[in-house]
Amino acid sequence: MPIKTVAAAFIALLLAACNPMEQLDVAEQKIAQFHETYNAGDSRALYGRTAQEFRDITTPEQMDELVVLVTERMGAVQSTERSGFNVNAGTGETTTTVTMTTTFAKGEGKETFTFYGSGDELRIVGWNVDSPNFADAEAEEVPEGEELTEAAE
Repeated sequence: MPIKTVAAAFIALLLAACNPMEQLDVAEQKIAQFHETYNAGDSRALYGRTAQEFRDITTPEQMDELVVLVTERMGAVQSTERSGFNVNAGTGETTTTVTMTTTFAKGEGKETFTFYGSGDELRIVGWNVDSPNFADAEAEEVPEGEELTEAAE
C-alpha cells in the first residue's frame, strides 16, 4: 500500500506543477503587461519583459526595430482575446504557447507568445505578430510586374 500512496502523491505533485489552466492564467497576465508596455511605446522596457533566452539572440537595437515595425504597421493594441494555447510539460522545460487574436489601431493580427518555465518563473521567449498589414509591406517592396528571383549565373 505505501507504494500506491507514494505514487499517488507523486502524480498529484506533477499535476499541480503542470496545471495548464494555472499556466494559462499566468501567461495571460504577462501578455497584458506586455501589451501595456508596448502601448506605452517603451521598447527597452518591453525588451526587459523578455527572458534571457530571448535577449541572447535579440539585441536591444533589434527589439527597437521590431517594435517600430509593429507600431508602424499595426498601431496600438486596442483589444485582445485568446484564440488558442498549448502547454507542453515534458521531462525538460515546460513550454507554453498562447495565440491571441488582437485588434490593433490599424487592423487585426494574430500574436503568438511563447513562454518557458511555470508559475512565477514563466518567462517570455518569443513574440510573433502575423497580419495582412505585413504582407502589404512586402508587396510594396517589389515593383509591380516584377518577381523576386535569384540572379542566374
